[in-house]
Amino acid sequence: MEAPVSQPKAESFLDWFRINSRMVTIASIVVAAAAFGFWFYNRSAVLKAENADRKLLAAKQSLTSGNVPLAQSDLKKVADQYPSTSAGAEAGMLLAQSKLEQGDYQGAVTSLKDLTGKIPSGPYATPIHVLLGDAYAQLAKYAEAAAEYAKASELTTAPNERALLLAKIGRVQTAAGNAAKAREAWEALAKQNDNAGLAAEARVRLGELLATAAKG
Repeated sequence: MEAPVSQPKAESFLDWFRINSRMVTIASIVVAAAAFGFWFYNRSAVLKAENADRKLLAAKQSLTSGNVPLAQSDLKKVADQYPSTSAGAEAGMLLAQSKLEQGDYQGAVTSLKDLTGKIPSGPYATPIHVLLGDAYAQLAKYAEAAAEYAKASELTTAPNERALLLAKIGRVQTAAGNAAKAREAWEALAKQNDNAGLAAEARVRLGELLATAAKG
């Protein structure tokens, strides 16, 4: 006949708890602190985004009302204070667009270069580099414009957008008189199938380059 299995004494757990109560308390505090930290971080991020959205809306209203100096000042504050939010990125782009529309091309370049440092990747990175390329093109700094369009092309995952950027590269390289690099861009654009209209333009531009080379 098997011997009955001895049951643990009820007081054994109490004894263990008394011995290890300090360790249990510390572990409980650590878990609670981690949970609070996670909640606080998420809550802070939500409040930050809400504040940025509210301030961006106010800046947009100033822009719509025609108060450009106030709008630009407010947009810069949002872009500087909330660079990690969507509102901050949008504010920075709106600020640059406003400067471009006012003919302040160098001001737009300065704002956008600062923005590229704050937003090196993500959904806003591509349009920021495109805008910077446009600003450089307005200043007739075609090599710099082509470099920004190339960066934007590397960042985008949209084939049609990449085709549009190839066209921009071809145009600024043509304007710069850099026939070799212009031809490279137009040839790549002519081979793509994502935008038939731009492919047709590329073939025309290639014909013009060949004609110019023949005359030379």
